[in-house]
Amino acid sequence: MDDLSNFFKSLLQNIKGFFLQIKNRIPNLRWQLQNNKPLAFLCIAVLGILLFSSLKGLVKSSASADRKPLKVEVHTKVLAEEPMYKTVTLFGQTNAVAKIIVVNKYAGMITDVQKDLGDKVSAGDVLAQQDLKDINIQVNRAEADYKSYDAYTERYDATFNSNYQKYISEYNLKKTNFERYTELFKKGAVSKLALDEAEQQMLSAKANLDSLTSQKLYEGKPAYVAERAQRAEQRRNSMLLLENQRADMTIRAPRDGVITFRNAEAGSYVQAGSHLFTIVDNSSLHLDCQVSEYDAALLKTGESVSVLVESLGKTYPGKITFVSPDKSKETKNYLVRVALDKADGQLKSGMFAKGSLRFLQKEKALFINRSAVLELNGKQYAFVLGEDKKAHRKTIRPGIRNTEDLEIVSGLKAGDKVITDNVSRLREGLEVTDLGKKDEEK
Repeated sequence: MDDLSNFFKSLLQNIKGFFLQIKNRIPNLRWQLQNNKPLAFLCIAVLGILLFSSLKGLVKSSASADRKPLKVEVHTKVLAEEPMYKTVTLFGQTNAVAKIIVVNKYAGMITDVQKDLGDKVSAGDVLAQQDLKDINIQVNRAEADYKSYDAYTERYDATFNSNYQKYISEYNLKKTNFERYTELFKKGAVSKLALDEAEQQMLSAKANLDSLTSQKLYEGKPAYVAERAQRAEQRRNSMLLLENQRADMTIRAPRDGVITFRNAEAGSYVQAGSHLFTIVDNSSLHLDCQVSEYDAALLKTGESVSVLVESLGKTYPGKITFVSPDKSKETKNYLVRVALDKADGQLKSGMFAKGSLRFLQKEKALFINRSAVLELNGKQYAFVLGEDKKAHRKTIRPGIRNTEDLEIVSGLKAGDKVITDNVSRLREGLEVTDLGKKDEEK
C-alpha cells in the first residue's frame, strides 16, 4: 500500500508542475498559437508525448520495484529399480472382410436392375440383366453347327466300322480261296493263270484292309475318324463359349454382402468392364496397422488386443492374425492385422481405431521418461533436484529404450530425485519449485 501511495503522490506532483509551467507561459503562447495553427497542433502533440512518457516511466519504475524473480516449476520422480515395460500401439482403419467391385464382362444394353443401394445380397443373387436377344441367336446357331458336325462324325465312324468288317471278311475269303487254289495247282487241277488271279484278288483285299488298319490312331480313333471328331469338338467349344457369355450377361453377386455402390440403370448401354456395383461384406472386420521393426519383433499371431474405436467410444476384442515377415518397401514398416472378434451393426469399414499391448522389457531397471533427458553436443544429461532445492546437471549413459522411457546405465542412482519436465529451461544451480510427481505417475 505504501508503494502505491508514493506512486500516486509522485504522479500528482509531476502533473501539477507541468500545468504550472503552462500557466506561466500562457499569455505569450496564446498570441502565437492563435496566429499559427500548425504550431498549435505541434505543441499539443509534443505535450501529449511528454505526458505519456512521464506516466510510462512511473509505471515501469513501480513495476520494477515490485517484480520478484520467478522460479521454474518442475515435476520430479525418485529413481528406484522397477519393471520396465514397452507399450506397442497399433493404429489404423477398420476394413471389411471383402469389398468386391462388380463389372460386366461384355458390352450391351441393361434391360433390368434388381438391386439397389443398401440391399443385402447373397452369393448368386441376380443384380442386373443385359439384353440376350443377339446372344441367344448366336448360341442356337452354334448348337446347330455342332450337332451337324457331331452327326457327320458319327456317320464317318459308322462307315469306317462297316468298311473294316467288310474288308476283313473279303480278305479272309480271298486268302482262303488262294490257299485252296495253291493246293489244286500242286495237284495239276488248276492252271497257273487261275492261281495268279486268286493271288491277285487276295492282295487287293489285303490292300483295302490295310488302308483302314494302317492309319495313325488319335485317342483310339484312326485319323480318318479323328479328323471329323476334332472338327465337331471345335464347334462344341464355340457353342460353350457363347453359352458362357450368355450366362455372364446375367450380372450376379459373387458373395454375400451389402450394396454400397450402384451405377446401373435399365435401358442404358454399358461398355465392357464398367463398374456397376460394389458389394461390401462386413460380417467380420479387421484392422491393418503399420509398425516399426522394433515393435514387429515383439508381436506374435494369436495375441489378444483390445481395440478402441474413438468415433463410437466403444472397445472391441481382437486378435493378431498376421505379422508380415517382410518390410514394406514403400512405408519401411511391417504390416500387422488384427481381426475383430465381435463386430456389431455400429462398426463400419473405414473407421479409425487403435489398440495397445504391453511387454516386459526388463524385470529391474532404473529408467526415466525420455522427456527428462537433455541432449547437447552428442551427450545426454538429466537434472537432479538436490537438497538445496537447486537443479544439478548429470551426464548419463542410456541403456534400452522404448517410445516413453529410457534406461539409465550410469550417471544416476536409486534414490535420486530426477526432474522430469521443463529441462530445456534449467541450468546448473538454478533454484526451482518442486511440484512432486505428475498426476499420471501417482
